[in-house]
Amino acid sequence: MDNIIIAILGTLTLSFAIAYLSVLHRLSRLTQDFAKLFISHESLQDFVKKNNFNSKSDEDVHKESFIKFLSDSRDWAFGYIEDVQKGLEKFISYAEPEINHFNENFDISKGTEYYSFMKKFSKEYKELKKLMPTDTITKDA
Repeated sequence: MDNIIIAILGTLTLSFAIAYLSVLHRLSRLTQDFAKLFISHESLQDFVKKNNFNSKSDEDVHKESFIKFLSDSRDWAFGYIEDVQKGLEKFISYAEPEINHFNENFDISKGTEYYSFMKKFSKEYKELKKLMPTDTITKDA
């Protein structure tokens, strides 16, 4: 009976030792896998920092597009205003001598169709001239 107890205890000890070694081996592999995963994670973070990835949300993209649209629209509007002002300056420099001549000598043409037209034209010309910046008008005058 002593031999049976020794055999059972020997078998249990051997089974425990095998199980213990198996668990140690699995823990060792698990530790190595965690170390590899940690190294991979760190290298990915370094790669992202080096390449400066900036993920933009849809809202950021829409905001940037809207700001670009506003900037382009403003630039177009300023260009249009400058073109219109240049056209008005050209018109004023061309028409002003004739209108001034009419305003100085309007008595001569009273009662003619030309007088009625020039009276209205002179009035509208003065209104149009008010729309121009004062530095532009004084520059041409």
